[in-house]
Amino acid sequence: MIGIFGGAFDPPHKEHVRIASEIKKEFSLDEVVFLPSGNSPHKTLQTPFSLRLKMLQAALGGAFPIDQTENEFPGRAYSYKVLPLLREKYGEIAFIIGGDSLLAFDKWRCPEEIVKICPILVIPRGEDDLKELSAAAEGYMRRWGGKILISQTVRGEDVSSTAIRAKCALGMPLDDVTEEVLKIISANGLYRSYERYVQKVKSMLREKRWRHTCGVVLAGLKINERVGLPFEKVFLGCLLHDCMKQVDRVNPGVPEDVVGTKVLHAFNGAEEAKLGFGITDPEILDAIRYHTTGRAGMTALDKLVYTADMVEELTRDFEGVEELRAAAYRDLDDGFVRCFKVCYDSLIQRGIPIYYLTLDCFEQYCKKE
Repeated sequence: MIGIFGGAFDPPHKEHVRIASEIKKEFSLDEVVFLPSGNSPHKTLQTPFSLRLKMLQAALGGAFPIDQTENEFPGRAYSYKVLPLLREKYGEIAFIIGGDSLLAFDKWRCPEEIVKICPILVIPRGEDDLKELSAAAEGYMRRWGGKILISQTVRGEDVSSTAIRAKCALGMPLDDVTEEVLKIISANGLYRSYERYVQKVKSMLREKRWRHTCGVVLAGLKINERVGLPFEKVFLGCLLHDCMKQVDRVNPGVPEDVVGTKVLHAFNGAEEAKLGFGITDPEILDAIRYHTTGRAGMTALDKLVYTADMVEELTRDFEGVEELRAAAYRDLDDGFVRCFKVCYDSLIQRGIPIYYLTLDCFEQYCKKE
């Protein structure tokens, strides 16, 4: 049986190779074939196929074969259309997916067809709960039949191509890719689309606050793995959330009642994002504006930036943060409410006046509890 390991591989990282090696052993596969995405139905790929293929070849070093079927596929390369071609080509196959993909499997195009084509092998990753994955797999099999197997010995480390792209954009070390892949990234200037934003924010913040900002970006993108918001919204909302934290200048448009308060930087930051960075997306601006106070009617992006600000892993180490972090990575809505309650209770205990938007937020999300 041949394992089909699909993905954007943008970029490929060391975990991809380790997982392929271990899954091959656990399920006694004859081979694992890497299948880089072509015209993906699930995401917009900015890196050309040719460069992703070049990076994948460098990462694998000939250890595993690469199949280019999706690059040659006309139209959207949905799995239910591509897998039959691979079965015809290789014979008996199994489809390798991650735990996050399994949890969203019912949202794929024609999942009931996919389970009829071949077995599905699921790789848990990071904080994935085996009971949750098993329950999802059993539910799908009862509904559609087929065979879905959860790996019991292989678990992907907390590494993602999305996080690597963000680290590259932020100028952080890229320890999760090989030297050969890093050379291709550098030579082609990959993942530098937000360079001007990054450099400007970095120049406005002291070292510790910049490290916190990097942590918020990474936490926000990790939370987003189960939310599915556009990368740009999450990256820029998190990157700019504290851009005015250490700047004294107050922008026009900032409400008078926040001047001189602890929440000024959030409202001031939203205006700076608009005036100084040219951000026009109202969702990004609102996520920056309300990341400290909260508000009634929080959008998913509002909740994400608020929560990532509190649970990021580079500088946040207060008592109880690990529980909040686990909740946030598992479910944004639950994580947000938990984080908000901790902040609200702290304001009450310290006798700090509470801004009216924070009271509105409490009324909507916490009062019943």
